[in-house]
Amino acid sequence: MALTEMDQIKMILSDPEKVPMSLAQIVGEEIKEFKSSEQYKIMVEAEQYYRNRSDVQRKTNDVANRSNCKIEHPILKKLVDQKVNYLLSKPWTVDTSNKAYAEALGEIFDARFRKKIKSLGKNAIKSGIAWIQPYFDEDGKLAFMLIPSTEIIPLWRDSERTKLDAFIRFYDQIVYIGTRKHTITRAEFWYPGGVKRFVTGLEGGFRFMVDKEYGTEENDYTESHFVVGNKAYNWEEVPIAWLRYNDEELPLCYFVKDLIDDINWQTSVTADVLRDVAKFIYILKNYGGQDLGEFIKDLKEHLAIKVTSDGGVDKLQADLNIDAVMAFLDKQRRDVFDFASAVDTKDPDLGNASGTAINFRYMDLDAGCDALGTELKETFQRLKLFIDVYLQLIGKGDFTKEQFDIIFNVDMPVNETEIINNIRASEGIISKRTQIQNHPWVTDADEELKRIEEERKKAMEEFGSGLFDNDLGVRNEGDEKDDGSGDEE
Repeated sequence: MALTEMDQIKMILSDPEKVPMSLAQIVGEEIKEFKSSEQYKIMVEAEQYYRNRSDVQRKTNDVANRSNCKIEHPILKKLVDQKVNYLLSKPWTVDTSNKAYAEALGEIFDARFRKKIKSLGKNAIKSGIAWIQPYFDEDGKLAFMLIPSTEIIPLWRDSERTKLDAFIRFYDQIVYIGTRKHTITRAEFWYPGGVKRFVTGLEGGFRFMVDKEYGTEENDYTESHFVVGNKAYNWEEVPIAWLRYNDEELPLCYFVKDLIDDINWQTSVTADVLRDVAKFIYILKNYGGQDLGEFIKDLKEHLAIKVTSDGGVDKLQADLNIDAVMAFLDKQRRDVFDFASAVDTKDPDLGNASGTAINFRYMDLDAGCDALGTELKETFQRLKLFIDVYLQLIGKGDFTKEQFDIIFNVDMPVNETEIINNIRASEGIISKRTQIQNHPWVTDADEELKRIEEERKKAMEEFGSGLFDNDLGVRNEGDEKDDGSGDEE
């Protein structure tokens, strides 16, 4: 009977004697297979392109004394940063009906966490899928760690890849034995029952053994997920959450790589020609000198050469149509932004576009980021499992039955006057909170509602104090206010 990886792992965890392979061997095979997979190659390549190192670096020139330009354009970085900044540059809002839950979430979703969520979105666009893991810091507070996509091997429970049975994390580490430096690989196998750690020998490779620095022999060197107050705990679910860029888990680079390569290559070749324009090829006819060295010497020193009666010199140089090259590169650039669902900010017509035209130009970017935002909301729901447990542990309360939503404030150029007028026109139709959430000047709806309430109370107090100005604290309605003139009847 054929067994899946997870079936074998479950058998190992329950009865290791019945399975021919150890968990350390399975972990090694999984890592070996992952690092040789097409998905791993695509992730590594996408990271290189984001760091502005494309295939143009392989360009060569076998001809001596000829230029070999390798011009890079940080196109992918611009595309990735545009998308993540559009969706996550402005503070997002947490919406929940439970005030205590909102305050507790506000403490967790601090500036540091929000920055990590923005980086999580960037990692998803760069790699196709991004990972974030909850853990407890030295102070016993819940924190979150971003893990590179090239270090995680998920073991999915279902074919739709919505639930995890376990995951493997691996990473290289440099160690010193005496005065010699070695690179070893550490691996962690996380599952609902805890975490098992493995390590390679000093020779490296994919042969792993149990790392006996962690856990104890009594519990088969298995650690708990976390410790609070000297008490060990395990999460009910595998402690990690993920964010997909798309269902196929393919990075943005996968769809525009060829266009970026062509732009870099054509630009580099054109630069080669321009640099070599002064390097003429001379055609000699019946040259009267001894050799080519004498020809070059006479040309430099005397600006003249000796030829026979019917001799002469012609020169051959490249004929480059710069306008055609620039037109081609412009088309390639427009195609990049088109197929990446992004906005070309160098478009000369963008600055003079009307509000409707701007919305049309941003339509693809908005739709793509909206899809990413939907995926990110699911990521928050996975993180909710760990957040709710933490809030119970620290005595904040049981919020497992409560819900919260994330409202993103996208960074689209808008006509603020038009939006504000629309908000005013919706008075009495939608709630005050909804109006404030959509106001272009508001970054925190809850904080703005508090300010409005404080101003309302202050205004009521000032208005009320004017009604009490005699010894009894009451002013008669018929009393006339002293105008300071001092006249009496």
